[in-house]
Amino acid sequence: MKLFFKIVFMVIIVFVLLFIAQSIFNFSIGELIDNLLGGTKLKSVRVNVGQEVVTPIFEIASLEIFYPKVLSIIEASKNEWWKLNIGTVFVIVEYDTYVKLGVRNPHSIKMERIGDKVYVDESTVVIEMLDTKLSNFHYVRTFTSNALVINNNAEKYIFDSINLMESELIKKMNEDGQVNFEYAKRNFMDNYQNLCKSMGLEVVWR
Repeated sequence: MKLFFKIVFMVIIVFVLLFIAQSIFNFSIGELIDNLLGGTKLKSVRVNVGQEVVTPIFEIASLEIFYPKVLSIIEASKNEWWKLNIGTVFVIVEYDTYVKLGVRNPHSIKMERIGDKVYVDESTVVIEMLDTKLSNFHYVRTFTSNALVINNNAEKYIFDSINLMESELIKKMNEDGQVNFEYAKRNFMDNYQNLCKSMGLEVVWR
């Protein structure tokens, strides 16, 4: 019985030391075990460019927004109870975002010219997101919720989350970025007015 308690005590001491070492030296025990056992590593990438599809478009951009060095935390849940691999993997990435606002279909703007005046229906100037891009991805670090979580595919979490991060950017712009849409519309109207003025025409918004 004494031997049993000694073993239990030693196991507890080992776990305490592992947690202390992880916090001091910034590494994951599960990740260390995974590296020792081997894993999947990216060796090379081959790209085969297929047939191009060209689509002519006509749109007018009136505002570009750039958010540099955005930080995102990607969470991946591990629930492999048969491997005692239970917990959460956190992957921190840094990237730049780019948003372009403008008029997607200029032909939808209603206008008419009478003499040297151009009458334009302001309500038909509709500003939309013309383009969104996430670029310059930089992996920052990975950490786990506990020392037993084995992380062997952090890169997969990053690529799987790109569409979600882009959707969050679009959602944020639609919900909290109305000032940008209004500024883009005013910028479009000012540019159009200056263009007409250079041709000796006066714009009347109605």
